[in-house]
Amino acid sequence: MHFKKRFFATVILTMMAFSVIGAGAQDNVKKVFMPIGGGYGDTYDAFIAAALNSKVGDTLKIVVLPSTYATSADKITDDERQENLDAAENRRSQIEDSCKADVPASVTCDVQLTPIFTRDDALNPDNVAFFTDDVGAVYILGGDQTIAMQVMVNTPVEEALAKAYDRGALIAGTSAGEAVQSKVMLGGYLGDYGPETGLNEGAVDIWNSGDKRGLSFGIADAIFEQHFWERARLGRLMNVLAQPGVPPVGLGIDSYTAATITDSKTLSNVAGLYSIGILDAQTFDAAKSATFRSNILSMHNVLFHILPPGDFTYDLDTHETSIAPSLKNIKRTFDDLKAPAGAGRLILSGNLETFTANASVLAHFVELSQGDNAKICVALFADTDEASNTLLQTYTPIAQSTTSFVNISITPGTTPEAKVFDSCTGIMVLASDVSKVDASKLMAIKTLWLAGTPLLLDNAAAAIAGTFFSAQGPTPEATDAEPYADIDYIQGAFIDGSTNIQSGLGLLNITVEARTLADYRVGRMVALGYAHPDTLAIGLNDASALEINQDGASVLGTNGVFVLDLRQATLDKGTNDGFAFANGLLDSFAPGDTIK
Repeated sequence: MHFKKRFFATVILTMMAFSVIGAGAQDNVKKVFMPIGGGYGDTYDAFIAAALNSKVGDTLKIVVLPSTYATSADKITDDERQENLDAAENRRSQIEDSCKADVPASVTCDVQLTPIFTRDDALNPDNVAFFTDDVGAVYILGGDQTIAMQVMVNTPVEEALAKAYDRGALIAGTSAGEAVQSKVMLGGYLGDYGPETGLNEGAVDIWNSGDKRGLSFGIADAIFEQHFWERARLGRLMNVLAQPGVPPVGLGIDSYTAATITDSKTLSNVAGLYSIGILDAQTFDAAKSATFRSNILSMHNVLFHILPPGDFTYDLDTHETSIAPSLKNIKRTFDDLKAPAGAGRLILSGNLETFTANASVLAHFVELSQGDNAKICVALFADTDEASNTLLQTYTPIAQSTTSFVNISITPGTTPEAKVFDSCTGIMVLASDVSKVDASKLMAIKTLWLAGTPLLLDNAAAAIAGTFFSAQGPTPEATDAEPYADIDYIQGAFIDGSTNIQSGLGLLNITVEARTLADYRVGRMVALGYAHPDTLAIGLNDASALEINQDGASVLGTNGVFVLDLRQATLDKGTNDGFAFANGLLDSFAPGDTIK
């Protein structure tokens, strides 16, 4: 289990009064879902607290449902069944231990595991018998939501779950167990698509027809996304909302984070470690006007809220948060994405290391730099000459695309003087680790750009183009020594003060984050926006680029660009010091789009 002691107290804040009488005695039964974005231990307390509100008598009876576990809905080997039973029993035992630790002495915990892994199991009367009228809560484990629904759709088990929900039993689930709680269900990516290609047309698998859906009684006005920040699924959820027949609101619930949704209307009691991202594609017709241009999602004016643990709510009917009323109209300008008079063309690219896929962007820069007569100066940021040479080798095809190519390494202790660029018709700055980039070493380059020299900043170098940047290195991988290194880095970025923000080069009054999806840096983009809400936060993706001149900015490459706009947002903070805001605006611009 993944426990973070510094945030553990925030879970306790979601504990509801134990004096609430059981659902069986209530005149007005509250119907409650609890979607959990992923993980287990950090949200057990919140689950038990919510389940206590629906206990019957002095016993809190909980049914653990592992229908997400199997590799096939139709058949299972004896070995797989036993393996799944052992894994599910481990989770049942954890829930039971949490129940015993959290409930008053007068309450008895009865936590049962129902062995439903295949469709035959869901048709077995012995298994349906677990769902008695005294069940106070059902906990659906994580795994594969598409298997789970193939197992349960139109079976006595689904009917029993619906009846339990109607009489007031809490329906909770983590990860895949969360996904099934929205009637229109997100099945996952299709084919080989992943976070870095989440904006691509055809990338998402939506279950919204006949027997291919979430639970029959699931939330109808929103679609759920799990592991939201942890697995950089912002692009995927935006993509889903652009599809026909999908509810206009997406609830992106992060791992180790839970909330309750009461009567399919009120989202409240966010608990756990991180936060929930809410995307509203209806209020400003974002979904209706969305298109796929060059195979990439172009969708604008998505209303964007973030709710961490704390006294925050969201109304699925009115689309309003408790932080602030929803915006009724918007007026946006993008003048900060215009180059000053006399400056050269500026290209900010997310990551152009793969020359074949991005030849058009680099060829365009060569043309801007006098084409056949170009002399491209390439400045490389690295700790050592050896590292500089390694980086240069990655971009070797650039040298082959130009008439003249000059390599200028910027290593510790060296600062290039303006004269080394005197004969350059275009300048490129390359870097892969923004924590090692020193903006002060590029002042000569800034001066030349302001005087008219075309400039291309790639990857980490693009990040320092604005007034501020997140001086964090590439996302680390988890290791045995630091098993949560990546989680702390990715999701920790949503906690105020966790991102090292430094002054940038100041070419434009914006902030920039490169490799936003591919390196799971959505939190860093949000951190920049939150720290400087009067400034547009730009999220560049691998193979995407912005070309900026005196008229504005347009998108190049083969991927999309995010724009996060908090200029009309209301900011707050959660009990975990997590970012909270209402009325942010989020855009995805596709290649060929002009940002306007």
